Amino acid sequence: MSGDPLARVRSRAGEIGLQRMPWVQVFAVFFVSHEVGDYLLQTEWQATNKRGGLSGPSVRRRALLSHISTYTLAFVPAFIWLAGSLHWGVVGVAALIAIPHMVQDDGRLLTAYARVIKKADLSANSQLLSTLDQAFHFLALFLTALLVGK
Repeated sequence: MSGDPLARVRSRAGEIGLQRMPWVQVFAVFFVSHEVGDYLLQTEWQATNKRGGLSGPSVRRRALLSHISTYTLAFVPAFIWLAGSLHWGVVGVAALIAIPHMVQDDGRLLTAYARVIKKADLSANSQLLSTLDQAFHFLALFLTALLVGK
């Protein structure tokens, strides 16, 4: 008998795929899922109407929520892959992906960040908001991958 009482549990967990994935693999899968959800699946209508969707007119809310729905669906293969190691924790991972994405795509916090922290005029630099949007998406996915992975 081994001196480590958890050795048998760890061995059995490994046999049925319960070890956590390396964070870099998790991030790579999240990155691909993000690109699919934010570029391949997002419609022009969603992209042009989602800003201000958390508190704006209903058309903006519908655009934002429909984008978040399709965006999160793009992660389903990642969630299935992770379910082998996280089981029901994958629901929390889905929330960690969808909620920050929704807040960022609403745009108000990013606009405030550009104005207050970067001292930038978004009307003079139309690409800045898009660049900030992607940078914060990648940061959120990176932090989630670090949390989820080993």
